[in-house]
Amino acid sequence: MPTQLFLLRHGPTAAPSGCFVGSTDVSLSGKGLTRLDTLIPLLRETDCWYCSPMLRTRQTLERLQQLGCSVDTPVYDERLREIDFGRWEMQTFTDIAVQDEDQLAAWNQYLDFVFPEGEAVADFIERVDAMLALFSACEQKSIAVMTHGGIIRTMICLALGISPHNYLLFDVQPASLTVLQLFSEGGVLCGLNL
Repeated sequence: MPTQLFLLRHGPTAAPSGCFVGSTDVSLSGKGLTRLDTLIPLLRETDCWYCSPMLRTRQTLERLQQLGCSVDTPVYDERLREIDFGRWEMQTFTDIAVQDEDQLAAWNQYLDFVFPEGEAVADFIERVDAMLALFSACEQKSIAVMTHGGIIRTMICLALGISPHNYLLFDVQPASLTVLQLFSEGGVLCGLNL
């Protein structure tokens, strides 16, 4: 029997539009959470919950609880945090292109990139892969995870055997659900932006 992995992205944040938000602990904007109502029936049968410890994920999880979703003692795991963009945090692409134009070509290569004063992409992928391995080996067969867009995109790539360099092929929307089935041979994407 495969493991059913329910990957939820937090709701829209109060950060300015178009900014890179990774390790900055911003709160939810309070908008765009109505779509969570439709997810409750899909999440009723989950055996356990994991959550990023960041404010925006905890607030989204609290909103699900207010809507009647049963979330018993979620496991907060640091490995589910979004990538640390370093000095690019809270900057737009335009800002980054002006201040670090020489870094853009290296960023495009992605897998060997280290965000200036931030996290190495290889380290990020390694911690996402560690979480995927944990979920695959879990005794529970229905796992819900409240996390971030970068984590979900990378986990999809790893589960499907696609290079994480292609993570932007998956447009994971705020307050949405992605469903993966994990088999010993690999994963199957069963739903995106539900």
